[in-house]
Amino acid sequence: MREVEPGKAFVLRDHARLIARKYVSAVLTVTVIVMLSTMMGFGEGFATNFIIGQCVGTCAFAFTFTALVCLRWKGPLAQMTGAALAMAAGACTGIILGAFFSGKDLFFYLPERSELIVQVVILTVMGGSLFRFILNSQEKIRQAGERIQREKIKRLTIEKKVVETNLRMLQAQIEPHFLFNTLSNILSLLDTDVDRGKVMISDLIAYLRISLCTSREEMATIGQEMEMIRAYLDIFKIRMGERLSYEIDVPDSLRCIPFPPMLIQPLVENAVRHGLEPRIEGGDIRVTASHRPGSLRIDVADSGLGFHEGSHWGVGLTNIKERLDTLYDGKASLRLGGNRPNGFLATIEVPHGTG
Repeated sequence: MREVEPGKAFVLRDHARLIARKYVSAVLTVTVIVMLSTMMGFGEGFATNFIIGQCVGTCAFAFTFTALVCLRWKGPLAQMTGAALAMAAGACTGIILGAFFSGKDLFFYLPERSELIVQVVILTVMGGSLFRFILNSQEKIRQAGERIQREKIKRLTIEKKVVETNLRMLQAQIEPHFLFNTLSNILSLLDTDVDRGKVMISDLIAYLRISLCTSREEMATIGQEMEMIRAYLDIFKIRMGERLSYEIDVPDSLRCIPFPPMLIQPLVENAVRHGLEPRIEGGDIRVTASHRPGSLRIDVADSGLGFHEGSHWGVGLTNIKERLDTLYDGKASLRLGGNRPNGFLATIEVPHGTG
């Protein structure tokens, strides 16, 4: 059996819904006409009223539907006029058929109720027009809602592409100078300290392996990000020696939680490059992850020079803020401040679970 393409399946489903709505509208129209005819006492008892009402409602719907199909390429005014005339013609035809099926003599039965016939025709046109107006209004509201939803999806898709582009640009900004410096250090170490050079090569391989894997995915995990940061800091630990110490504190229960790639690493890189490296005595970095009711918190704290005018944090922080806003619909935050007794503290907080 040949499978229906997803796009066509949606079209068929929408078409089926449209037919169902039209069927429901027809049933409602017939029911209302029956009620009106019965209340007005068209015939001699409920059975006659019911037969005439069904005939009037069915004919009015059939005539109106046919008119709308024939006038579907015309303007709204032509459609409304055609529908009104079709409803009137359908009501008259329905009365004649109803009288016929009720076993009445048309020549003697109908003239006696000419005023009532006019009232039924008018009520049919008014009731049908009202139902059509209500259904058209609902259809327009539905179409407007779908249009808004499509625009929202389109906007989110564009924003997602922008975020992905920014991520690629951010990685392109981060990795070249980091790779060049690391490779230069490795070459130097291979001449002076082969063992440390081999360790740095292993750390670089670990960093690149995780970085390449997560860069192809929309989401990494807290554990993957922390392992990449550990490899990154191990490389700088070899370069800076005793001037750098670090601690990564992440509970095992949080390591498998999905987390966007390349949000924490730029904060760590800036802490090293602009906080600790320029400082003669260096310092330490502490990266922690914690879970609060309804949110996940990541802290990157250093004991370096701290944030000051002229530092080069601007572009990296802007990228992080934009990605957080887009990925979490404005519900995530990046907070910056001083670390006591000295240094800098950056905190990322994103929604997670219900606590």
